[in-house]
Amino acid sequence: MTKTTDYPTTWTTISGAVIAFSNVGVLASVITILVSLMLVTPVFAQAGEAQVSIKLNSLGAFDQDLKEVEQELGEVAKEVQEALDEIGIETGIKIQFDDEEGESRPKLGVYLNDMDFEDAYKMRYPYAHGVLVNGTVNNGSADQAGIIEDDIIMYFDGSKVLYEDHLVRLIRSKHFGDQVQVIFWRDEALDSTIVTFVKPVKKDKEKALTLVEEEKEEKKRRNSRGYGGGGFTPMLVEDPFVDAVALMTNLGLSSTPFKTEGIILWGGSGQGYVGNGWFLGGFGNGTSYSNSIPITVGSEVIDRKVSMAIGFGGFTVEKRLAPFSWATLGVGVGLGGGGIDVSVTQNDGDFSWITIGADLLDTRTTTVNFSKNYAIAHPRASLMLKLTPWMRLKAEYGYLYGYSFSDGWNTTLGDGSIEMEKESYELDGSPATELAASTISLGLWFGF
Repeated sequence: MTKTTDYPTTWTTISGAVIAFSNVGVLASVITILVSLMLVTPVFAQAGEAQVSIKLNSLGAFDQDLKEVEQELGEVAKEVQEALDEIGIETGIKIQFDDEEGESRPKLGVYLNDMDFEDAYKMRYPYAHGVLVNGTVNNGSADQAGIIEDDIIMYFDGSKVLYEDHLVRLIRSKHFGDQVQVIFWRDEALDSTIVTFVKPVKKDKEKALTLVEEEKEEKKRRNSRGYGGGGFTPMLVEDPFVDAVALMTNLGLSSTPFKTEGIILWGGSGQGYVGNGWFLGGFGNGTSYSNSIPITVGSEVIDRKVSMAIGFGGFTVEKRLAPFSWATLGVGVGLGGGGIDVSVTQNDGDFSWITIGADLLDTRTTTVNFSKNYAIAHPRASLMLKLTPWMRLKAEYGYLYGYSFSDGWNTTLGDGSIEMEKESYELDGSPATELAASTISLGLWFGF
């Protein structure tokens, strides 16, 4: 990544030229030594007190020589600049010398970098052209037009900005008093402004090179909203599910996993960043329960197994905000489906390998399945607290709405394995309960 400075600088004195050349390696050392020797030892000076008057008489000639050297160094500086410009095309290193005549050309007053893949990814920049602004000159043309650090200049006066040198040439083609439209990328959106090139007023060089120092709140880089991840996020559904409890009790169970405060569904969720603070993902939570009980039928004891499964899942859409570096906030909705399934299998255990054909006619063995399914909408709000750079503690509150596909519960004999369409029907007198319950989730989130 290279850095180009676009600001007025004048090298018209020997000291200025020497300082400029000090940035160019060996050449700087040679010229510095030569100039120092010239300053310390006047031309053709002789040692000794007898020569003092001769030196004084030759000061006028020395001053003339000094001016000639200064002019020659100025010409050398121009030649070095031309050579550096040619080198910069291959190396990407830009070193800018400006003479007094250069002040007749307008300056945008920005510090520039060519874009690379890392810059584009961090800023969610989807285009293959543009130049990154690293900073602005205080009260310069860009600063007055509202351009700030981390803006990406995409178009200049209607021309697509291809790379750094291209933008510099476009700027130099303008004159003082010209007004041009600049289209730039900021905060994942296009924006534009009008830049007016005003001739600068001469001022102290140190002040002219000072970067714009904005207030911390304005200058602070936008906090990251993350790039995606997933985690273990169990969910408490605050619903007693009275119809499921009644069904399982009628089947002979003395206790169920449902409590008055609700039931915990285990599972997780994941999301990926899609741009502008939006995340898409999915979620799935559920739990199961099983218990066997003896059932007396006449004089025989039959083993009955009751199993229950409940779960919900789907996809999520969420908008995240990052008001703090240590926390993010999110609001969104989950859409999907789910339901409750209760199955009963009982068997009197009277099977014999030899008489299995006859046993099937007399056995008290059956399988029945009861289910109630929903289409769900799950609006939610979340808070993620930073624990490490790659792990967060995620808390979420939501409200689960369920739309049932049937008024009551559906029943399927034989687990639906034979002629399923004929054996599935709605259970007469089953409750038409609705699903509407608060949810609370708390778990670890990995990634970000």
